[in-house]
Parts: sequence; C-alpha cells; structure tokens
Amino acid sequence: MAIQFLKCGALLASIMLLVGCEKWADGVVSEVAFPQHTPTLAATVNLYAGDTSAVAALYQTSSTLTLGGSTIPAGVTGRIEKDGESLLTWAAGDTAEVGEDWDSRTMHVLALDSPLDLPEGELKLIVEAPGFEPLSAMAVQPPTPSPSIQFTRGADTLIDFGEAVFIDRFELDLENRPGVRDVYGFQLLQGYTYNPGDTTWYVLYLDMEAALDPRVAFNNACNCSLADDQGLDNQSFDDIILEYKRWEGWYEPDEDLPILKLKVMLLDAPLADFYQSLETHWQSEDNPFANPSSIYSNTSTGYGVFGLASQIETLW
Repeated sequence: MAIQFLKCGALLASIMLLVGCEKWADGVVSEVAFPQHTPTLAATVNLYAGDTSAVAALYQTSSTLTLGGSTIPAGVTGRIEKDGESLLTWAAGDTAEVGEDWDSRTMHVLALDSPLDLPEGELKLIVEAPGFEPLSAMAVQPPTPSPSIQFTRGADTLIDFGEAVFIDRFELDLENRPGVRDVYGFQLLQGYTYNPGDTTWYVLYLDMEAALDPRVAFNNACNCSLADDQGLDNQSFDDIILEYKRWEGWYEPDEDLPILKLKVMLLDAPLADFYQSLETHWQSEDNPFANPSSIYSNTSTGYGVFGLASQIETLW
C-alpha cells in the first residue's frame, strides 16, 4: 500500500512539474513602477575652525533612473547666517574641483583670507536655486577645546618578532560640559619637512587595541577617533589614553624622529551623528544579517547635513 501512495505522489508531482514548465515557457513578466522623482536641493557643508577654505557640496537629488546622477542646479547659492547676518556666502560661480585627480568632484569653494573663525552659537545654512524650494539647516559652532595633554615618547616597549616596538602615549583630560552633548575627535599626524617651510603631514592610526578605552572608537568617515558622552553629564573625559606604535627599524639610529601633530576636535551633534551613521552604514554593507541603516541628515529637505567643529593642534 505504501508503494501505491508513493506512485500517486510521484504522478501528481510530475503533472505539477509539467504545468509549471509550460507556464515558465510562456515567460513571466512583472512590471515594477518607479515613483516619479521630483528633484530637490541637497547640501553637505561640514566646516572646521581653522580651515583655509570653506567647501560646500550644493547639489540636486536624482533618481536611480537619472543618467549621470545628481548635478549642481543652475544658479544655486548658499550662505551661513547668525541672527540674520551673513557670515559666509557661496555664489553660483564659486566652484572648483575638490579631491584627488582620480577621485575629484565639483563643489562650491571659498578661499579664505584668514583661517575660518565662526562665532560660537547657533548658525543657519540657507541654500537657494531657481525652481527649487529653499533648503535650510541649523548647527551650533562649539567653543575651542582646551584639553590637558601629557605626551610620553617611548612610554612602553615590547618585542614583536624579535624587533623592538615603541609605544608613544598621549594622556588627555577633557571637559564634559553640563547640559550639552560633547563629542571629541582625535587625529594624530606625522610631519616630514622636505624643504624649509614645507611640511607634509600623514595621518597615523592610533593603536585602539592597546588603549582599550571603551569611550574612544575609530571612525572611518572622519578618519579620526571619536569619544561621545551621549549627552550624559556624569560621563568622565579624564585619563583618555591614546597610543601609537612605531617599530625600531623604521628610522636610522642617528635620525631625528618626525614631528607629531595631535588634533583635538569638538564636534556639534549633527556632524557627530553624520559621521557615526556613515560608519554604521559602511559596516553593515556586506553583512546580510545587519538591519538597514540610513545616513543622518538635518536639512529641511532630508538630504545632506550641516555640521560644525572647532579644533586645536599641538606639536610634539
């Protein structure tokens, strides 16, 4: 009896297979209608105190069906205001190529006569172009950080595959302002002077594994390490340890060690959220189990970000 049941099941499966094959032979077409896209203004303007130029990406959005992607709308202008007074203004023709030759993009660029020094407090970005609804965004220019820094070159030594590895260590105490979310960024650079008055700087990667400080995490978007108090007034920023490894064979015995420059930045909340959302997005791109992640925006159109930061540099 069991064999008879199996025969019936096999016959039914064969009939279903033949019907299915006939259906697929005729072809199956599913039409997906893309919603009509209305271009809107998008702006990404991230400014750091001390910058020698003010760069703004002022574009219009495009759909996935648009050939060539997003473009700069004709006649677009941008400005930053405080209490109705214009501090910076990008005219329609203030464009230049930004980035390396192999990876550049046209943006609005203002060459500044002196290092950027925006007033503290809330600032407003306004972007306008003919035929578009204006874009606006708010950000807060933070005060210049005033860290207490202690640097020890060769604070520790270890042996790695028979070669000495020296640990250079920075110990920082930073202010956690009450009632304000503080996000600090740290970037270490190494300078080489090839000609008098001409120093080239290279970003060094801090040894986060050695520091083991849960308050500090590397962020690829800013190419720096971030410490975020999450808006908690009782979060201490004292005794933050930043370390850098250098191998004995990197330098000649009688060669002077290159100079180091430590940047300590204080970011406003929109800029910090933007960098952190980018990091989360990049980390989840190749993970099939990760939840979908979006890029943070604080503009009125929902595209782009307006962020501000202050910074201080020390040489060692």
